[in-house]
Amino acid sequence: MEFFHLLRQSPRPLAFGALHSFGSAFGQTFLIALFVPFISQSLGINETGFANIYAGITIASAAALPFIGRMIDRIDMLRYSLLVMVFLAAGCFVTSTSENIPVLIAGLFILRFAGQGLMSHVSMTSIARYFDRNRGRALAIAAFGFPMAEAIMPAIFLALIAGLGWRGAFVTAGIVILLVMVPLACWLVRGNAGFRAVPAHDSSANSAAADDKTNGTSSIAKEQPAHNIEPTHTNNATDAVKADRHQTEGSPHPKLFRSVYIWLSIPMLAGQPLVLTALFFHQSVIASQKNIDLGWFAAGFTLFAITSVIGAFGSGPLIDKFGARRLFPWHLLPLMMAVIVLAMTSTAQIIPVYMALAGFTTGFATTLRTAIVPELVPLHEIGSVRSSLTAIMVLASSAGPPIYGWLFAASVNLPSILIGTVSAMAIATLLSWLAERPGFYRPPHMAQPQAARAD
Repeated sequence: MEFFHLLRQSPRPLAFGALHSFGSAFGQTFLIALFVPFISQSLGINETGFANIYAGITIASAAALPFIGRMIDRIDMLRYSLLVMVFLAAGCFVTSTSENIPVLIAGLFILRFAGQGLMSHVSMTSIARYFDRNRGRALAIAAFGFPMAEAIMPAIFLALIAGLGWRGAFVTAGIVILLVMVPLACWLVRGNAGFRAVPAHDSSANSAAADDKTNGTSSIAKEQPAHNIEPTHTNNATDAVKADRHQTEGSPHPKLFRSVYIWLSIPMLAGQPLVLTALFFHQSVIASQKNIDLGWFAAGFTLFAITSVIGAFGSGPLIDKFGARRLFPWHLLPLMMAVIVLAMTSTAQIIPVYMALAGFTTGFATTLRTAIVPELVPLHEIGSVRSSLTAIMVLASSAGPPIYGWLFAASVNLPSILIGTVSAMAIATLLSWLAERPGFYRPPHMAQPQAARAD
């Protein structure tokens, strides 16, 4: 019920977040993959060549994301959003005009960078910054755009390709972005100065809440009735004017990235994108080795999308109650169970179980990995830190397919690869749990711990 109350309290900011998560589909692999056969035939590129180009573009996008992503902490949110959307539309138009490989590379880079990278970044960062007490629930609602796009966009674009050709489909996408999404974004938040404003550097209000959440309580919950779920707006236009923007220039969030905490947490952060991208990329090999019809995997994606929604919405209340840092070390457990199921049996009936568990982790992680950022750094560094962490995840996703490809090429059997995968995720879980032990990292924006406080 609290999700519906939250939607009634702040429908436009939440719709803004969902709009951008939905719009990120224009740069996501599941949509671009539909165009691969047509682009390859048109430009005379084989599948291996296209895969190499695509991997290089993904890595370049990840490398650029921290530099452009941090600007969201210094620019009006709506202005940043509109720049990203115009850039994304330009990517559609450039790709549609591709007559040679350099132009194709430029177009696909813009799509990946503006779509997968920046549209997702705007969605999650804007919601994480604006909502405090109900941040987990708000992020779950905003993230609903991801599975919604996965459910409806492929069919729409297959129809567009069939009717207009692949170039016409890209042109149509660019026009929709400019004529539908841009005006809609303006209508949703133009009059909301608090949502749009650059966050002030004095972010102590949300810091105390994050500190208490890490220890199992919520200072905001103490101040407000439990039934009052009106979001705490953590910034406003007046504070934004007073903010010392020079503090965000140069080297951001130095304490976090010099801490033992972040290096112990990176394997956990990279685990889900690396493993799932690799397993999905090589699912035809897995199906062949297990003598399972590939159709079982294709059908399983519907269940994957459903459980990812369940995972995202289920994570919201848990994050609001316990805090993201407490939950972070455990979110790979369903995926570990999924890989164990896949490794131990070779019957087709296990594929729905495998896909359902994998989807649950994906949905949970989508919300959790953004919700944890405000618990680690002040509000004025959320965009910068999130873009850096997202770059790590994108690099991990690009590394997964070649790593597993090398293992298959070296004739390592599938059960050994899968058990090794589970072992690696177990180690990542242990390291992440150790990172939460006292002394590894205390966010610089939090008050000093009291002497009598027990962890």
